[in-house]
Amino acid sequence: MAVPTVFVSSTFYDLRYVREGMARFIDLIGFNPVLSEEGTVFYDPSTTAADACLAEVMNADLFVLLIGGRYGSTFPGGRSVTNSEYQAAVKNGIPVFAMVEQGTYNDYGLYRANRSLAHHLTFPNADDPRIFEFIASVQERSVNNALVPFKSYADLENYLRLQWAGMFHNLLRRRADAAQVVDSIALLSQVNERIEVISQQILKSVGSDLDRLYVAFLQRMLTSQAVTTLRYIGVNPSPGDILRNATMQDCALRHARQFIMVAEDDEDYQDLSLSSDGYIAQPRYERTEQDYAGLHKFMLDELASHNISQEKFLEYELEILPEEPAAQTDRLNVIEGQRGR
Repeated sequence: MAVPTVFVSSTFYDLRYVREGMARFIDLIGFNPVLSEEGTVFYDPSTTAADACLAEVMNADLFVLLIGGRYGSTFPGGRSVTNSEYQAAVKNGIPVFAMVEQGTYNDYGLYRANRSLAHHLTFPNADDPRIFEFIASVQERSVNNALVPFKSYADLENYLRLQWAGMFHNLLRRRADAAQVVDSIALLSQVNERIEVISQQILKSVGSDLDRLYVAFLQRMLTSQAVTTLRYIGVNPSPGDILRNATMQDCALRHARQFIMVAEDDEDYQDLSLSSDGYIAQPRYERTEQDYAGLHKFMLDELASHNISQEKFLEYELEILPEEPAAQTDRLNVIEGQRGR
């Protein structure tokens, strides 16, 4: 049976007995403790012990950080091994449960009040002011930044028991919420399917060929990437708009006097499909124009197969769509122009 792996990170000599208690506690609740002194870290002969611990962090499900009064050994550059393990856990999105000795935390308050003089002061519970910089880096994170002082080992155990129980409860609640969402989506899907079946039956019994064609065109437009793109830039085409315009660019221009702006070589848009300022990347523009061409052809083919002229379909749409007078005039002009051909 798979169980959560808990990596315990701290300096060793000042917190040795606390680490021993953590190992027993984590094992007692059925989790897998990982501590460097327990032999649960794989020490690759080609790397240092510190590097091996850092690599082992990536395999953890939970990360317990204990900050005491020693800064501990460092990597090149000055960052402590404990701090580096913490940064690796944060980078990989591993939940962190951080605690600091009460005495060291009290010294941190003194450090904050006298930061400019910190390197000239002696702190009774900290051997290096960099410990306080480490504490600040934990608390100043925007998320997962809780840091709780502890006076005794019992404080650590009680805190972790409560936190992990809360995490488990939250997980169960999220699963329940997710199940409700799935059930709701399934129910809505069933309702939509029933509505569609009923609508089709009504159309078959009382609707005309034009009614059925119009519904079929609208359904096809719902899955069209080209129509989605047009709506994003403020163009809401009808089936008649698609029929009257052979390209997506023409549809945008004639329907709403809106030109689709293509970012051909601009590096700012090379990784974007459709930007918030109305530009569309060249690859997406080409795909959506192809999609639009397919939609346009589908409508023409369906009209031909039902022996319905484009002019008749546009007149039908003009009767069923409520429009502003200017838009009605534009559509009538198009229809009259087609009659004169």
